[in-house]
Amino acid sequence: MFVATAQDENEQVYPIAFGYDDSENNLSWEWFMDCLKGTLGHIDDLVFISDRHTSIETDISKVFPYATHTICCWHFYENIKKRYHRKDVAAIMDKTPRAYTELEYNRHMEELRNLHPNAYDYVIDTGPHKWSRVHCPNRRYRVMITNDVECINSCLKFTQQLPMLTLTEFIRNMLQRWFQDRHSAAQSMRHQLIDTTHIVILKRVEKCNFMTVNPVE
Repeated sequence: MFVATAQDENEQVYPIAFGYDDSENNLSWEWFMDCLKGTLGHIDDLVFISDRHTSIETDISKVFPYATHTICCWHFYENIKKRYHRKDVAAIMDKTPRAYTELEYNRHMEELRNLHPNAYDYVIDTGPHKWSRVHCPNRRYRVMITNDVECINSCLKFTQQLPMLTLTEFIRNMLQRWFQDRHSAAQSMRHQLIDTTHIVILKRVEKCNFMTVNPVE
């Protein structure tokens, strides 16, 4: 099962699309992206956040050539921790992606270069525009990880063995409750709600017989 999620104006999880396929590969992700594009249309300054699955990156560039694809900094941090087995290196890369100023970013990167030149070369080769808030060509706002998708995953963890139609009905009921509660809360607001960012997070829901697309990190 594939899931695409975003955040609403109140910074709450806003599911956009779900999809089912038999495996996670280029064709299935391209199919899902095509369906997602038909739903979203063209959005200026669109940003995708995902893990580093190669099919996601390939098909975003094919279906959404105008969009910016970034990676979840938590997954990036975990990759570095497993790759170099150094807590001090991982600690630096836990802070660097979230740096708000170039001065702060450069200070962390210089510390990393002095501490572990190979790790420094690796994160540079990965592309700071993909994982760094400072160098992202479009606004990521405060969305740095795919946590919104993990939220959806946790909501569905007890339904993963259900038949597909039953699972779909469960998701429909769950979203209806969410949107009704939020609609009621919005109706009680006395001030105007403002627009938020256009960020979509993609991930495959783990331990599931279907592929799921979640918009979110």
